[in-house]
Amino acid sequence: MLVVALGCRVHPIQYESAPVTIEVSCGTPTWDDFIRAVIHVESRGNDSIVGDGGRAIGCLQIHPICVREVNRILRKNGMPTRYTKQDRYSRAKSIEMFEIMAEQVVYCRELSFEEFCEIVARKWNGGPKGHHKKSTIKYWEKVREAMTASKK
Repeated sequence: MLVVALGCRVHPIQYESAPVTIEVSCGTPTWDDFIRAVIHVESRGNDSIVGDGGRAIGCLQIHPICVREVNRILRKNGMPTRYTKQDRYSRAKSIEMFEIMAEQVVYCRELSFEEFCEIVARKWNGGPKGHHKKSTIKYWEKVREAMTASKK
């Protein structure tokens, strides 16, 4: 796992060969702004909300299949941590699971921070191929609007 610095925040992501540092100037959204925006779009900040017919839970509206996938990634990487479906009610653990899934997006030098966030958000909304689905475009627009609104 490699580390990318987003402003003052350090965030690990996968990269093909070497660490990358993304410079984020003052006034532009940060990784934390992005997470807050996704939380806003998913739940309006409600940590105990239940949606999608009872399958999506918590501030990031996490489905059981996402918990299983996070645990599969952790197991594959020899990490001892495991999450439960109940952990979806915890904001901190939900964010950890979100970041583990975000780390699966391979960063490319040609991507801007916003383009990287778009891929992560659209995959979060639409699954592994979500960034290619037309149906996730409106979701990304909501996230981008919430992310940039926090900087005004």
